[in-house]
Amino acid sequence: MKLVSSAEKAVIKKDFGEVWNTKMARTTLILVPAVLVVAIPALFLLMIYLVPTSQMNGVDKMMELLPPEIKYYTQRQAMYYFLTNYLCPMLFLMIPMMNSTVSAACSFVGEKERSTMETLLLTPLSVKQIFRAKVYGCLLISFLSSMISFVVFTIVVSAGDILLKMPFFFNWNWLVLVVLFAPALTIFGVIFMVLVSGRSKSYMESIQTSGYIVLPVVLLFIGQFTGLFQLDALLLFFISVGVLAADAVLLLIASHSFTPEKLLR
Repeated sequence: MKLVSSAEKAVIKKDFGEVWNTKMARTTLILVPAVLVVAIPALFLLMIYLVPTSQMNGVDKMMELLPPEIKYYTQRQAMYYFLTNYLCPMLFLMIPMMNSTVSAACSFVGEKERSTMETLLLTPLSVKQIFRAKVYGCLLISFLSSMISFVVFTIVVSAGDILLKMPFFFNWNWLVLVVLFAPALTIFGVIFMVLVSGRSKSYMESIQTSGYIVLPVVLLFIGQFTGLFQLDALLLFFISVGVLAADAVLLLIASHSFTPEKLLR
């Protein structure tokens, strides 16, 4: 049995085109990753490499947050470790969250705004198939963007590792982050937008609600910045499992709430 029928593939292809042809969605898919995983890490790397250590403020407090096994790092190396293991994970996670919500908003709410949902409901596809195709399409867009972003990020950060003579940045934390946490947030972002699409009257209105899912992640990493707790691989694993469990529950709710009556309101 095929996972996706040819008709569902046609819907996915259509959504790909519509997301890409929507200027705001296209800008988000390109500009947000470029800023978060290229421009910001590169800028910080230049500052760490070029600014004299005597002019670096707050390094002592930052060193207190770092694990004991890297206490032998130089100040520049310690600052770069802080960047790649404390700040960059939060920046990277913004990408699957933003891309999933933007693509889902364009796919679900944009369909109503363009008055094309009625035409889609007249196709031989059932409502369940339409829902599945649209969710698959949004997930695929976000997964592709996140993976491309991570590859580019790896190149940028690895250049810093070589420049500062540091070990390769990728560790267990990043493994859990990329393999579990980011996909879990991507699924959550898509399903969240599906649930709010019935109440949103416009694409922009639905986008504004995406801040509700970004805030918890920001607060999670702020807790680490302030020294309240340490986000290690095990904790990230349990958080990821928790988000995936929530995804499963919300997906069930969203599939039942995806009805013609709510789509045409």
